[in-house]
Amino acid sequence: MVPDPNLSVDQDENKKRSLGSLILYLGVNVVAIALILTGLSLMFWIARPYASLYLSSGQREALIKKVSSDEINENRIVIPSVLVDAPIIEGFTKEALEIGIGHVKGSAVPGEDGNVILAGHNYAYFVNGEQNLFSLLHLIKEGSKIYVFYEGKRYVYYAKDKKTVPRDSPEVLIPTPYPQLTLVASASSWSSATVSSTRRLLIKAFPKKEE
Repeated sequence: MVPDPNLSVDQDENKKRSLGSLILYLGVNVVAIALILTGLSLMFWIARPYASLYLSSGQREALIKKVSSDEINENRIVIPSVLVDAPIIEGFTKEALEIGIGHVKGSAVPGEDGNVILAGHNYAYFVNGEQNLFSLLHLIKEGSKIYVFYEGKRYVYYAKDKKTVPRDSPEVLIPTPYPQLTLVASASSWSSATVSSTRRLLIKAFPKKEE
């Protein structure tokens, strides 16, 4: 019997269609998996600071006890609510920010009228080293206590205002005629998914009498 050439052509076309469908199916699934993994990664990145706070209740309690003790003898800033515990280094320099929180030269010092300006890095919380000291600062709430130990004395400030401004805004370094503490860090966006190099997070705080 003579083979039907049309049948052979149909079979080849069916094979091609099947192969094309398989490639399309695999491509769609690869793209779907990539999107799912990207979404999960983004969710993790956004949730990381909140998870850090939720899982660090013991660390917060330890910091609360620490600021009530007599064990802090160096210049230091402690904010239990956002897990800040860092030395204060004189000068707003790269070297200072690599090891602690920088006290901006020319700004006031705690205990006197004027604006005390402290600046720190805002890198990912899980980064090793000292350059993530202000990584959770954007989560601070109004009324949170900020403890500053300076030249043997303890000063307590209460967070009042939180905003982001352009990096070159005069508000970053503006002096005041009254006691104020300003904390400065790179601003986070997308709920801390990214850190901006062109904007700054400002936390303004004011003192109250010691309890």
